Amino acid sequence: MGDLAGILEAAKKRVLEGEELLAVADALDLVRTLALWSAQHPDYPALRRCLGDAPLERDLREQLRAALGRRGEVLDEAHPMLGKTRQQIRQLFDQRGRKMEEIAEGLQKRGVLRQRQPVQRGDRLLLAVKATDSGRARGVVHDRSQSGDTLFIEPGPVLELSNRLTETKAQERRLVQEVLTELTRALLRSAPALAEAEHRLGQADVAFTAGRWALETDADYPEMDGGVLELRQARHPLLQQQMEREELVPLTLELGREFELLVVTGPNTGGKTVVLKTVGISCALALCGLPILAEPGSRVPELPGLHADIGDAQSLESSLSTFSGHLSRTLEILRAIEPGALVLLDELGTGTDPEEGAAIGQAVLEHLLRAGALTIANTHLGQLKLFSTGVERAENASMEFDPESLAPRYRLLVGVPGASHAVEVAERLGLPPAILGRARALAEREGGAERLIADVGRVRRDAELLRERARGLEAEARATKERIEQDEEVARSRAELREAEAEEAFREHARRLDALRREQLAPVLQRLKGGEKDAVQSYLDALEAELRQCELAERWERFMQGLKKGDVVYVPRFRDRLQVLKIHKGRQTAKLRHGNLEVELGWRDLTWVEPPPGES
Repeated sequence: MGDLAGILEAAKKRVLEGEELLAVADALDLVRTLALWSAQHPDYPALRRCLGDAPLERDLREQLRAALGRRGEVLDEAHPMLGKTRQQIRQLFDQRGRKMEEIAEGLQKRGVLRQRQPVQRGDRLLLAVKATDSGRARGVVHDRSQSGDTLFIEPGPVLELSNRLTETKAQERRLVQEVLTELTRALLRSAPALAEAEHRLGQADVAFTAGRWALETDADYPEMDGGVLELRQARHPLLQQQMEREELVPLTLELGREFELLVVTGPNTGGKTVVLKTVGISCALALCGLPILAEPGSRVPELPGLHADIGDAQSLESSLSTFSGHLSRTLEILRAIEPGALVLLDELGTGTDPEEGAAIGQAVLEHLLRAGALTIANTHLGQLKLFSTGVERAENASMEFDPESLAPRYRLLVGVPGASHAVEVAERLGLPPAILGRARALAEREGGAERLIADVGRVRRDAELLRERARGLEAEARATKERIEQDEEVARSRAELREAEAEEAFREHARRLDALRREQLAPVLQRLKGGEKDAVQSYLDALEAELRQCELAERWERFMQGLKKGDVVYVPRFRDRLQVLKIHKGRQTAKLRHGNLEVELGWRDLTWVEPPPGES
């Protein structure tokens, strides 16, 4: 699709070229095609609302298509005089060529020419004439070779035809310009509708692109209501693009139901910043009407604002330190904050004295709580780790960390403040035992909060293990139940298939017996006499009696005797269920409705047994 907005803007300043006008026609064709498609697919109501009443500008589209060719050239039919003018151009071109050929042939015989083939100079046809014989070739000299030995002459008769050709081509250009001018004016008259059409096409393009992206990334649209932010198994798009799905640790959190403030603590490189970015990009996508990388059931409120301070904002040009950079951005957020807005703060209170940074950070968080904002803040400051323990509508969280391997697990644990694991890390890295012993002694004296955090973390991990085990047992039970149900369904299908096969065998045997009696034995019986005829007839009667004594025959007999008008029977030859219109018990036939037709079939063609689905 062309840039309609740019084309409309250009049309206000100049006459548009054919290629630009053709782009408008293509866009209108696209609007028409999508509008028809949306009308034929009611299962997509959003696209139907977007495209159903889109401006089609049928008159303009037809005018453009009638005037322009496939490459944007103006067609002969676009102007009453254009076709005739172009025909004159072709005729003059041919006349000039023939005249030049005639003159060149004569001069060549007289030895005047350097070469027989005419030379093209712009729109002019010239002959290369020897300078010494130029007087024998009448015409206008247009050029001379560098040596001066050759003159390039346009013969008089050719000159006249070239002048007429030039004038006719100028006339063609004027006519083409008239057509383009009129088309440009028509486009400007439809400018508002074209702008609306481009807007609708843009919406449709976003919808189709979002749908394709959702299919490729397993994204889904979140619910957009209320004031609760709930992300289920959310992933950051860039991380999913870079990593295998199995390696990516998804994020699950809820904000706005039980608490509006979440303080995430824990060691660096644990994934705290990724949590903020995942929440931020998910909310931004949802607010733009796009799907997010999260499981169904995720919810994003209609946020009045989304504010973030993520990354190091220090600047040499502005003389900003890390602390000043963060604080400047925090001030901007505090000035713009409104109830229900989402605030994401990375490394709150960092870059200055820990006690003062923690005090400022706590004051900022308290203000955001009072303002009614939804806030997620990351920090590794010890004073903020237990801040939310006694604060209403606030909660702690941490990134899970494995002290044995020193590796982060990148899972968010809500309700558990994070520990730094500094002593464990130092021991793994080889800090001398004496120094480690002194560090542990100091931690025992001053690190009560850290011990509490570690204890809570262990309890939380144990609870998570139990929960995972319970989920596994539940999944196993569900799989076992589904397997049993599938086995029962297979058994039922097999029984139905066996019954259908047996019934088909019975009917086939009965049909063959009827055919044998009718086609082969009836003529023989007519020729037989006396005891021989009676013996053969008795044998046939015995066969039929034996056939009727089997269980299927008895069921079939009861079924046929009880058949009445309005019943539905299965007809294997049609692989369909047909309604009975009339029963002829004397000749053992039935009249049935098959679509708009009425068919009469023998009883042997009817059954009550339908094959299982997929076996017909």
